[in-house]
Amino acid sequence: NTGPTLRTIRIKDGIAEVRAGATLLNDSNPQEEEAETELKASAMISAIRDAKGTNSAATKRDAAKVGTGVKILLVDHEDSFVHTLANYFRQTGATVSTVRSPVAADVFDRFQPDLVVLSPGPGSPTDFDCKATIKAARARDLPIFGVCLGLQALAEAYGGELRQLAVPMHGKPSRIRVLEPGLVFSGLGKEVTVGRYHSIFADPTTLPRDFIITAESEDG
Repeated sequence: NTGPTLRTIRIKDGIAEVRAGATLLNDSNPQEEEAETELKASAMISAIRDAKGTNSAATKRDAAKVGTGVKILLVDHEDSFVHTLANYFRQTGATVSTVRSPVAADVFDRFQPDLVVLSPGPGSPTDFDCKATIKAARARDLPIFGVCLGLQALAEAYGGELRQLAVPMHGKPSRIRVLEPGLVFSGLGKEVTVGRYHSIFADPTTLPRDFIITAESEDG
């Protein structure tokens, strides 16, 4: 289980080496995967070529600081991009503390978060005893935001059933219909194309009444 170092330049004996990789999936296109590695490497190469440039205030885009003063507890389910997710929340001005699952009870009391975020991860929610995390959060009346596996965990914890897709949707685009417009879909049309990366889904017919389906893909 070796983690490769990506988006990094390694300099040895005066030679800079840029490493980049792509994920091989069941229906990967070799040419597209090769192009992806070149795209990833180009960011580091551009950083060197443009090193003399400056990031002027005029070119910076400040995110709306809607999270200022908000403390978020991000539960990590061994996800490769958990820190990327944490950074997105920090860009809103929120304070984020990332902890690996399982979460000890004293962590909730010590950090006293305003929001608990359940990260994506491999496998299924039962692999990480997500129900225990959700129970601990709700016992403290804390709101929960689930991403991918985290959302699946919420559905399962409240009686929903999880199913396996016949064909994994790993890195595939789909059109979705927005059923309940709100902050999440603010500024988007009634139908949008999104990227999917999952093989497990919550059966909508088994979800409790309190769960509101806000959008659905063409395959339901």
